[in-house]
Amino acid sequence: MSSTGPVRHPQSISAERAQASTHSPVNGAAVRHPHAQSRLGDWTPEHTPGVAEAVAPLSLGGGDPLPGGRTVRLLVVSGCSATEQVVQDMRWHGFDAHAAQSGATTLEEYAGYDVILLDIELPDIDGLAVCRAIRSASDVPIVGFVSESSELDRVLCLEAGCDDCIEKPYRSRELVARINAILRRVHGGPAREDPAEEPRRLRHGPLLIDPVAREVRVDGRPVDMTRKEFDLLYLLAADPEKVFTREELMIRVWEHPDGAEISPRASRTIDTHVSSLRSKLGGGGWIIAIRGVGFRFRGPGSAD
Repeated sequence: MSSTGPVRHPQSISAERAQASTHSPVNGAAVRHPHAQSRLGDWTPEHTPGVAEAVAPLSLGGGDPLPGGRTVRLLVVSGCSATEQVVQDMRWHGFDAHAAQSGATTLEEYAGYDVILLDIELPDIDGLAVCRAIRSASDVPIVGFVSESSELDRVLCLEAGCDDCIEKPYRSRELVARINAILRRVHGGPAREDPAEEPRRLRHGPLLIDPVAREVRVDGRPVDMTRKEFDLLYLLAADPEKVFTREELMIRVWEHPDGAEISPRASRTIDTHVSSLRSKLGGGGWIIAIRGVGFRFRGPGSAD
């Protein structure tokens, strides 16, 4: 996916949000979290990191070393005044986090990082153009920050090449969990019921899905996919007669905890990815919504 230069985003990012100070009890004393006010942060006692989390970071992607013992390097890209606070938050969770406050700096430095957190409104270059430029040259995971409840922003981010999106103001633990899931897929590969079994190549009429090359083609034409889009499409297409509930999709594609409630935000994430897949595949006929249940794949000649 190539970049044709800066293109102004059609929908502006919401104005900077002033966050109230948050206090977290530590050893009986009220301690103000250092990142309580942040345009990208949403700090409440429910998800303010505690001392134990700062000392013992969360799972893979929350500070655990990558294969080879290296700490996850994370680049926070935003032009707002709270960028450094977000960097410090990510360091609290064990990442080797650094800031880039412009698109130009990001394009010079992204190659040295394992994950990019990208605010789509930057002071010099549109964030979507930055995402396209990175994706045209690299497979580095990108998480886009988007306006709260803006489906258009999420769709544009995913189409530009983001692996995932998160709404501003973000919840710290949710962001860490999303980075977790991306890194597990990148460094651990997609989970299979039988790890010894090689995933099979799928063909449905003009649609070809190659899980080894992680490549999708329609009528021989390559179709760019984010990691989650590919995983979702492969899961549906591998069992075209099955109707997958939203809960199943969140568990198997997004690694949502089994039995946990599916939030409206998580449900919108599924809808956004399905919408993006339909657009990239050239129509809505490939993935059918089953009202009140979930989704299924419909190949050529399949019954509705």
